[in-house]
Amino acid sequence: MPTDPVNRNLVYVFDVSGGDPALLDDEKTVRTCISRVVDRAGLTPLGETSHRFAPQGFSMATLLAESHLAVHTWPEDGTAYLTLTTCRAPSSGTFEEDTRALLRETFAAAGVSVRTLL
Repeated sequence: MPTDPVNRNLVYVFDVSGGDPALLDDEKTVRTCISRVVDRAGLTPLGETSHRFAPQGFSMATLLAESHLAVHTWPEDGTAYLTLTTCRAPSSGTFEEDTRALLRETFAAAGVSVRTLL
């Protein structure tokens, strides 16, 4: 039996507000941002799926060796919601603040809040 506890449910929830609707509705922008979040966290992407809504909005999920990341955008409201669930803490000690800054910059957002469930 393993003696080290395994973190099975580290959850980071990022709420984007006051974002640029055009950026939030741009699939390439969203995909690039998600890829950067995964890379900066030192996690291992295995695959992804996505869906474009009409007339606007985009959802994407990335399956990770360590669990998953999902993003949902509401361009009409200037908002997005990104969740990372992982069994391993991100490799960077500044992951939360770095991700908040990345989301603010990428989506020209007025604010990005983060909640953690550990």
